[in-house]
Amino acid sequence: ESKKVVTDEVASVKKDIDIYYGWLRRLENPDPVLRTEAAGKGLRLYDEVDRDPHASSVLQQRIQALVGKEWDVVPAGGRKKNRQGSPTREEVVADFVSSVLENTNFDQARSEILKSILYGYYVDEVLWKIKGGKIVIKKILGKHPRRFVFTLERELRLLTPESRIDGEPVPDRKFIVMTWGDSDNPYGRGLGQKLWWPVWFKKHGIKFWLVFLEKFGMPTAVGKYPAGADTGVQQKLLDALEAIQTDAGIKIPDNMLIELLEAARTGTVSYEQLCEYMDRQISKAVLGQTLTTEIQGEGSYAASQTHDGVRQELIEADADLFDEVMNETLVRWIVDYNFSGVTEYPKFVTYARPKPDLQTQATIDKTIAVDIGVPVSQRYFYDTYGIPEPEKGEALVEPVRTAMPAFAERQPVARRRFTPAQTALEGLAGASVAEAADTLAGNEERILEAVRGAGSYEEAMERILAIWPDLGTDKFQDVMEKAALNADLFGRYAVRESQE
Repeated sequence: ESKKVVTDEVASVKKDIDIYYGWLRRLENPDPVLRTEAAGKGLRLYDEVDRDPHASSVLQQRIQALVGKEWDVVPAGGRKKNRQGSPTREEVVADFVSSVLENTNFDQARSEILKSILYGYYVDEVLWKIKGGKIVIKKILGKHPRRFVFTLERELRLLTPESRIDGEPVPDRKFIVMTWGDSDNPYGRGLGQKLWWPVWFKKHGIKFWLVFLEKFGMPTAVGKYPAGADTGVQQKLLDALEAIQTDAGIKIPDNMLIELLEAARTGTVSYEQLCEYMDRQISKAVLGQTLTTEIQGEGSYAASQTHDGVRQELIEADADLFDEVMNETLVRWIVDYNFSGVTEYPKFVTYARPKPDLQTQATIDKTIAVDIGVPVSQRYFYDTYGIPEPEKGEALVEPVRTAMPAFAERQPVARRRFTPAQTALEGLAGASVAEAADTLAGNEERILEAVRGAGSYEEAMERILAIWPDLGTDKFQDVMEKAALNADLFGRYAVRESQE
């Protein structure tokens, strides 16, 4: 019996008891901060987060870290290893898409759509034009997400003066939407939800800090007037108090009194510490750490390197999400407008990983390929080190090889040229090796027999030491000493003969 596959969405928005109200035809943004703090501002509330200098700085650091990475449009099935001949149709399609993106404001468009990290989602509008019989991009314009809503089916709608609640439908292949932080909710779950309160506390902390500084910088003046003084006299005293703020000297009647109250405080907590604490929370929310923006104290370089690895992981995750959005929207639209019959689309790829240290990598590769001898394809080296593969017929740079001696082992035996003295020495060495081997004949079997019969490493060592005196090493030593003496005497004889 075949199993029935459920293809429809079961946990739909209409079944969400928290965000579906029944009478609305649009999907409401469930962001809890917007619901309690926006006071009618909607997503413009998070514009205030972006106006905070520190929050804006770390957000731009995360966005520009991705925008600054290299990218490519890879043909379906990859590029040919052998680039001889005409390019494949897949390569033509990929190169066309890449050319279209390179000839528009693509970096600016990326910077803007990545603001979805803050708002939860962001929208780019594509302005198309016809050039040379092809449909290409004139410009990509970033649109503030406050101008859009979604239907219960997650379809984008544009809010207009004529449709302020439900919004108007938008044309196909016109608006790119990047949703960040939530795959179920098209409004996403941006970092604005986490950043709003640290920014809010910091903003009000600075406000009270300024009031405090005013109290410390200028003492509070207290005026005292005689009992029964009329309002005119009281006003003159107030004028004198105000003059204290700007004038070097004032005059008052001798029956009035002015005192200065100095501001005083105790404890170690300051408003500055509060603001620095909030900045650290903002850094951790955006970058996952703090040391790449707030390096202090000894040993912080090594720690910042570790923290930078956390930041790198976030960049790679953002790149994966952005690439997915591009491949589902803009890349397909460009291809569909300009090519027919395409079933396998090229892929937009951001190279978000850091570039390797090629010197270190070369040492590792030499160890693997040369010293250990692991087989490695030439394609790996071309790709790793960014070296273009040579075309057929191109002049190649050949390594300089040192000429081998005429008697080297790699030379065929027929090509060797020995002097009579060398020939005699070769024969003497061969005879000594054969004689030494005879003295050790049978020792290997005796050692293996001792080891096989042992039940432990310690027992094996004891058995080998027990048979060691009988292994005939004394004879071997005598042979080696005789060979060394003969070599020395023959060397002296050969040198004397060559001088006569």
